[in-house]
Amino acid sequence: MITRVLAGLAAGLIVFSGTAAADPIAVPELISNDLYKAGKLAKTSCGAKKGTTKAATEKYIRTLVGCLGKAWRKDAVKVEITYEKDGKKKYKSWPFITREGIYVGLADDWIKTKNELPVFHAMAAVYGEVVQLDTGIARAAKTLDYGGDEKVLDEQERRYAYQQDCLAGAAAKALGRPARGWKLKGNELYWFNQGYKAGGPSACNTWKAPTSKVA
Repeated sequence: MITRVLAGLAAGLIVFSGTAAADPIAVPELISNDLYKAGKLAKTSCGAKKGTTKAATEKYIRTLVGCLGKAWRKDAVKVEITYEKDGKKKYKSWPFITREGIYVGLADDWIKTKNELPVFHAMAAVYGEVVQLDTGIARAAKTLDYGGDEKVLDEQERRYAYQQDCLAGAAAKALGRPARGWKLKGNELYWFNQGYKAGGPSACNTWKAPTSKVA
């Protein structure tokens, strides 16, 4: 199940809640948002290179966020990075948005990997949540009703998360990343590919998609 706190426990920004069922989703901020009319992202040359040291990985993350900002034509987003070294416990890197920007809990899984794509996808998806916040989608999603039905809530959360995958796909196209090799599965891959093919957010209206595409 996708976590209830999609923007990060520390940030406490996006927590889905509600008291009355609303099916189908008919919230204009979600289904008719101007984001879907924004056109293709700007083609952006991005020289971010994924190294296998802490310093190189931090530089890669900061450079990548700058490139994403150019593609989305947005002002600079502040990036805060802290590092958790593996010991007996193996940590997993975790990016999320905060009120100040993007926070990355960096761990050895990202540092040691030579494959850029998983890190790129995670950062492009979390940048997608910055877009969701700026366009009012995050706030509208947070206040969706679900009538106490956990299945309804789960689907709402998936629609929100899959939209980030779609926005990440659009960013990957804009920044010249390959169409293959992402190791995504199921509807996560479906929505990533929708964004990649469109090259922008026009294909990312997960709120109007049939249940089968957000399962």
